[in-house]
Amino acid sequence: MASACGARTGLDEPRDVADANPADASDRQDAGPEDVPLAPPPCGRDTPVGSVRFAVAGVTGHVAIDADGTIYAPYETADRGRGVLALDPCGRERWRAPAVRPTGRGRVLGGEVRLSTGGDVLLTNMYGDTAARGVWRFGRDGEARPPYPTVDAVMRFVGLPPERGPVLVTQGPMTTVGRLAGFDLAGRRTLDAPDWSNVNECAVSGTVVGCLDTALDLVGGRRLWSEPYEILDGTLRHPLPPAIDGDRIYVAFFGLSSYVLLARELRTGRVIWRVDLARSSRGQVDLLMGAPVVGADGTVYVYVNVHRGAGARGELVAVRRDGSRAWVFGARATRTDYHRYATHAVGRAGVIYLAVGRALYAVGEDGRQRWTLAIPEGANASAPVLSPNGDLALHTDDDRLLVVATESAGAAPSAWPLTGGDARNGNAR
Repeated sequence: MASACGARTGLDEPRDVADANPADASDRQDAGPEDVPLAPPPCGRDTPVGSVRFAVAGVTGHVAIDADGTIYAPYETADRGRGVLALDPCGRERWRAPAVRPTGRGRVLGGEVRLSTGGDVLLTNMYGDTAARGVWRFGRDGEARPPYPTVDAVMRFVGLPPERGPVLVTQGPMTTVGRLAGFDLAGRRTLDAPDWSNVNECAVSGTVVGCLDTALDLVGGRRLWSEPYEILDGTLRHPLPPAIDGDRIYVAFFGLSSYVLLARELRTGRVIWRVDLARSSRGQVDLLMGAPVVGADGTVYVYVNVHRGAGARGELVAVRRDGSRAWVFGARATRTDYHRYATHAVGRAGVIYLAVGRALYAVGEDGRQRWTLAIPEGANASAPVLSPNGDLALHTDDDRLLVVATESAGAAPSAWPLTGGDARNGNAR
């Protein structure tokens, strides 16, 4: 059920921004840059920038948005399973399709929706119940499509490249090492690469699957390079979903106390630079991270919240292309989450939208706060996605979809402005 709201509210407490002071409201941009005019959806009422256009209950994770502004969202079914919900740009339901039923072993948790360039709507990235391992496939009209012939169990979604079907990690019941499987738009298998670990968090750029410690060319399945897994703070490093910008891959990862951003050459694996983002004083206590995204000028933005000193502290860190820090914006998370890593997105108006804790912050590329929208219920696993019509869709801690009007006519014209690469959430460009 959708509800509409035009109110914009701010927070009472000040926010600390390193190297900059919060901007006055008069500094806000209320329109996108001249190359792409801002065209909000015609919903019969004005919704000011920084205000909620509508909200929908029961949405459980990362949405995808197509070119006409239709929102495809994972939702919780009546039996606490998962399905896909399609909404028009004003929040009216177009269709809903149940997909996953829970078993007696527990609940189905999470869920992400991804769009192929061939008209597929995929439901992926669920956890909690073994019944949720897999990929569920629908058309843009909500009709179920034939499943992909994976043979083995699907262990991890990797990417959904343009003009291709999904790239997945699969694993048989009697093995501990996975295989990398690729498909075309018709669902035919086009890649079967052995000896692929299911702990590789990867992304796809063109024909290259890039990860923290390896890369593979989808054409022919040739491994381009490989490095041993790093042991960090005495434990196996844990990467977040990467961002790829041309010939570079950016990966944020952590151990127990160390939180790092690494830049490598995509096709050779050569380390370009390594930046320490934070040092925790109590291990992974209060951990919440937002995977790297890239601005139009090549700046990389990563969010990290961990226990430091007297308590939790969260920061959106801006790192220039040469590896130097540009600025830090302080915003504390209010919940720990080890499964989801999408907290911020870069808009075409030169604004970074960060939703953590109990607020959505609009931050300029100079690190100055533009405006703030209070979200009392919390929005820590927010997975923000920008629509071409200027709206930002995000997920709240009580499983609602909030759609907020912004000054950006879609995502920034960069290689990787959103977690997932772009509004279709393919984890590929």
